[in-house]
Amino acid sequence: MTAPPRVLAIADRPGWAIDRKALNLQRVLAGRFDIAVRFQQEVTEADLQAADVVMVFYWLETLKLAALPVGALGRCADRLVMGVCSHYELDGERREPGLAVLNGLPRAVFCNSRLLEQMCAPLVRVPLHYTPNGVDTEFFTPALSGALSSASRRVRAAGELRVGWAGSLENMGSAQRGFHNVIEPAIAAVPGAVLHTAIREQQWRTAAEMVEWYREIDVYVCASIDEGTPNPCLEAAACGIPIVTTRVGNMPELIDDGVNGFFHDGTVAGLASRLRSLRDAPSLAAQLGARMREDIIGWDWTHQAEHYARMFDSVLSGGNPGT
Repeated sequence: MTAPPRVLAIADRPGWAIDRKALNLQRVLAGRFDIAVRFQQEVTEADLQAADVVMVFYWLETLKLAALPVGALGRCADRLVMGVCSHYELDGERREPGLAVLNGLPRAVFCNSRLLEQMCAPLVRVPLHYTPNGVDTEFFTPALSGALSSASRRVRAAGELRVGWAGSLENMGSAQRGFHNVIEPAIAAVPGAVLHTAIREQQWRTAAEMVEWYREIDVYVCASIDEGTPNPCLEAAACGIPIVTTRVGNMPELIDDGVNGFFHDGTVAGLASRLRSLRDAPSLAAQLGARMREDIIGWDWTHQAEHYARMFDSVLSGGNPGT
């Protein structure tokens, strides 16, 4: 029996979004591809040489591959794929060196949103693949009636709206996230709105703890200006929580404005207006959340992993990218 092709997935840190993405690809594509996950500080040239496809999730990782000798990635360039996860990676002073790496090193480049794909298409000379992020909709689920934890059963005041935000304030900086300059003042401007955070630098939460955290909020907000995929939006959506977000990354591919969530314009006033609408109409929030849960099923990794599978097959066969 022929062994499946081996894919080396180089993740940044244990438990972070890219590690979880790699493990989901490993789980869903098992049997078709042998996906080995290694972290950027530990990956060796032997790992590269043992792989049929080498996957680096974003070009800045190439600066952090401490255990690799100079030129190691170049020696596997014929089977190397490299991602662009956010506009941040090619902004400002990162643009020139980033494009030099993307055009000079990998066999193919992959992008996790249509906006990134459109940006990269005229800039990248190698084959370009669309590989959107997914979410495990069997793990991230709405709470069953009566199944909430004691923390989630806290009695809320009349007119209270629990607004959630999760992520890192250091990775890319809080200004890119719109946290201090948009989210905090917008919530302060809406009587009854209460901010609930899951900030990585303050407290590390397991995936199971995040499920409970999502289930106790009423709405999840995103004010980012520079992301490929705000992964907490996907996780909150899978938990049946309505999303209010900027048109960042692949949110335009997920959000049907007024049907399963809301867009806002990235201003304090714009976000506050959307939050008031949800505070004043709890039935609307419930309706948006229910529809969001229906729509996010199509984003499950069982579907989204197929984009990666097509990319792997294309590299293995020497063909052109699919869509």
